[in-house]
Amino acid sequence: MIKKAAVINDLSGFGKCSLTAAIAILSVMGVQPCPMPTAVLTNQTGYKNHYCIDLTNELHHYGEMWTKNNESFDGIYSGYVAGEKQIDIITDFILKFRRSHTIVLVDPVMADNGRLYSAYNADICKKMCELTKSADIITPNLTELCIISETDYNELISKADDKNYLDIISDIAQNAISHRDQQIAVTGINKDGFVYNGVFSKDESYFTKSKQYGNSFSGTGDIFSSIICASAINGIKLTDSVQTASRFLETAIADTVKEPYNRNDGINFEKFLYQLH
Repeated sequence: MIKKAAVINDLSGFGKCSLTAAIAILSVMGVQPCPMPTAVLTNQTGYKNHYCIDLTNELHHYGEMWTKNNESFDGIYSGYVAGEKQIDIITDFILKFRRSHTIVLVDPVMADNGRLYSAYNADICKKMCELTKSADIITPNLTELCIISETDYNELISKADDKNYLDIISDIAQNAISHRDQQIAVTGINKDGFVYNGVFSKDESYFTKSKQYGNSFSGTGDIFSSIICASAINGIKLTDSVQTASRFLETAIADTVKEPYNRNDGINFEKFLYQLH
């Protein structure tokens, strides 16, 4: 039988992110995505104008109906939340549906480039940090790693030219691991014109290195996390899946920057999905 993942994230009409990315990625990698939308947005929040429908009061129906239908999941994958209460709902969902074989991945969507997203505050971040402790895998960007580890972001990136910069990040990430079996994949570490992604466990630190094209793009973190989620469900080692995700993103971004682009529109990943099959 095909493996299934509950995907708890928003649905944005434009931006090639969140559920739009996750459904495509998981499907092509042989995992059935079962969407549980936290919010429906006309477009992701990076655009000048957007409208958001908060689905907090509807989320409990998913757990109720899926329990009545005896559904089970090989993976539970959470991303963007529309408010603090949703984190409580996700925590309860994990407790209800987690089995011994279930992979729980939390993408702790909170911030980027040293700044919180507009809909987030300190209370939501505190709860998100608590949620990460229950995960088998977490996929923060560098800003989110700093929030989880209570590290000063600006102080950290001021050391980007130091030869031991990646070692510093390794120490921060390994100290942020909340239980023995947890793994962390950190995205978007910029140094010397390259982008590094790191894999960390209690016993291992590992980095991939890709050429940097332009600035950050909408949805790349969601694409990365979706590849990691599907790979983990399929029994692939995290170091291998991070290599796959890094190569895939580098290829898609290199294609995107060939023509004028708006970073809010996301990247041209669709034409390369065959590489993940």
